[in-house]
Formats: sequence, structure tokens, C-alpha cells
Amino acid sequence: MSELIAFSGSHGTGKTTAAYNLALSYKYNYPDKSVHALVDQEAFCPYPINKEATLESQLWIFTNKINQELSLLRRFDIVVTDRTIVDVIAYTSYLGFDSMAMTMFEVAKNYILKYHQIAFKGINNNAFCYSDGIRDAHDVAFRQEVEGLMVGYYTELIETSCMPSEVIKYV
Repeated sequence: MSELIAFSGSHGTGKTTAAYNLALSYKYNYPDKSVHALVDQEAFCPYPINKEATLESQLWIFTNKINQELSLLRRFDIVVTDRTIVDVIAYTSYLGFDSMAMTMFEVAKNYILKYHQIAFKGINNNAFCYSDGIRDAHDVAFRQEVEGLMVGYYTELIETSCMPSEVIKYV
């Protein structure tokens, strides 16, 4: 059975770097396993992202995330990704698309068990926020609010027994 291992957290916490490093480590330590790193998929979104994102942007990112993960899980033993669908839900909620966020969260209640492990990288302990032309590196309040939304969604998933608490680790 394939494993989906994810990093989660607001932008600029080193999730992509961690995903690449973990995938490389798995490949090095388990050469007989097929390993794939799924990272930066949002950069391929044909719609605006971040604070300029539209409802179409968030829907594209959410459905693309699920599609990519499911496709890769059929082909690889281990898939390491730099975001979860909960990340997408938090950004959707931050942007004020509450109805869409609630619908996405209902999907997440069933889909969250696809993740074998989730490492949540908080902004206070993981300073990787650089201006790279994609993310808003200077709006700390934006990052903090998104992080708070993510923590709230994970807490609700655990409290409603949709996700075992041992799946997520805060790093």
C-alpha cells in the first residue's frame, strides 16, 4: 500500500524544502521503493493565487491537489508532498469563500485518511519566507491568520474522529 506523507503550514515555513529532502532521504534509505515529491503545484494554477485568488483559483488548486495525489499514489510506493488539502481550505476560508471552504472541509473529512503522516510546520519555528515572486513574504498577519485557520481545521478533524491525532505532528 502506498504512503502519502505531507508537510502542512502557512507559506514560507520550508515545506517544499522539507518535502524534497524527505523524498531524497526515503529514496536513499529505501532504494527498492519508488518515491515521488509532489511540490509547488499551485504555481501551475492558471488563475491568480495568494491574496488575489478567485473562487476558480481555489477550486482548481483543491481538485488538482486531490487528482495529483491519487494519481501518484497509484504509481509510487511513497509520495511526499508540500501541502495538504487542509492548506487549500484555510486559504479559501481566509479569502472569504466560506461556502466553498465548508464544502471542501466536508470532502476533507473523508479524504484526510489518505495522509499517512502530516508534519505541520509553524511560522514561528520555520523561517523560510523569502520573496520569490509567488508568495507574499512580508504580510505576517496574513501568514498567521492562515496558520490559525489550518490549526483549527486539523483540531476539528481530530475532535470529530475523522483523523487520528497521531497522524499530525507539530514541528
